[in-house]
Amino acid sequence: ASSCSGSSGINAEYGDSLLAPLYCTMNLILFAGLLCCALSAPVDEPRTELLKSVCYDKLRAAGLTDLYAHNIAHRLHSISAEDIELHFGVQVGEDNTIPTVNQDLNTEERVLSYAPRANYDSYFSTKALKYLDMVLRDMDKAHYSITNFSVLEKVAHVFHMSELWSRAGVHYRALLLDPPSHDTCLCAGDSVLTGIEQELNLLALKIKFPGLTSGEYEKIKEMSKAGYDIDYSYGKADPAPAAVDPAGYDIDYSYGRRKREVPPPGYDIDYSYGKMEDPSAEFQAKLMKFDFSGKEEDVVERVSKELIDGDHGMATHLTSEQGWTYWKEKMTSMAEIGNYELAVFMYCKLNQ
Repeated sequence: ASSCSGSSGINAEYGDSLLAPLYCTMNLILFAGLLCCALSAPVDEPRTELLKSVCYDKLRAAGLTDLYAHNIAHRLHSISAEDIELHFGVQVGEDNTIPTVNQDLNTEERVLSYAPRANYDSYFSTKALKYLDMVLRDMDKAHYSITNFSVLEKVAHVFHMSELWSRAGVHYRALLLDPPSHDTCLCAGDSVLTGIEQELNLLALKIKFPGLTSGEYEKIKEMSKAGYDIDYSYGKADPAPAAVDPAGYDIDYSYGRRKREVPPPGYDIDYSYGKMEDPSAEFQAKLMKFDFSGKEEDVVERVSKELIDGDHGMATHLTSEQGWTYWKEKMTSMAEIGNYELAVFMYCKLNQ
């Protein structure tokens, strides 16, 4: 699957002469050299915009979308080493290089550089009971996995993610027969150049601080001072009994203030933890340049002011058939291209 084959620009200049493959090979060597030099540079040196632009073009040429990093982060955030082995057929230890979101919400280490082992109970022979046990064995932990998700919602989330990994696995097996080129993988597998690391950092904060990017974070904190008992670090708390909702607003004490116009009534959920629409190009540009370093308190404050996308998080918990119908519709309406993009990422990380 060489990117040299069928190159119209090269053929136009050199025709079918022996110089065409030589010219193409020299281009690939030059590109790989530039990328390797950038990847070996000290971490405090910024990647060049030129190299990011080259990678952007490489990914588009390979059929990957502008939301490549966004789609990958969503599908990677909770994957385990065992899930990688199951769905992609490669045995990995915790020395793997598949980045994930830290499920321990008590730490400021938001993003892990590897997929940890889930340690599924080997007594169970089915995935269903392995996943159920994984959720239930930590069901009493307040600051673990996903802020404010009920046990039922966490179970639904685990099964949903398994569905996405299974679909990506089908594409992955096809890529084993017709793999992406080496230079495509140099870009596709790089979490920094593609922006995957940025997306994972933002997703980790949204999981831990629901409503953080709603644009109303300061108002939520002011409501807390006015008598609402809202936990802005980790989630649900009982409302102060004497408090009265401001006119025109529903109050969800997990996430704060939100407007009443929520169709169907009470639900606003997708598996990026709130906002369903794809992020705008303007928002993505801001995200790619955002500095997630520093103390978490400071990062949270800056995110709440600089990365506003209107995401209030989930308004109502999954407690009814109507709620499940809405969740199911969101699950089944997700574009398949995201699963293909995960397959490309996993191929490049596991085989290159």
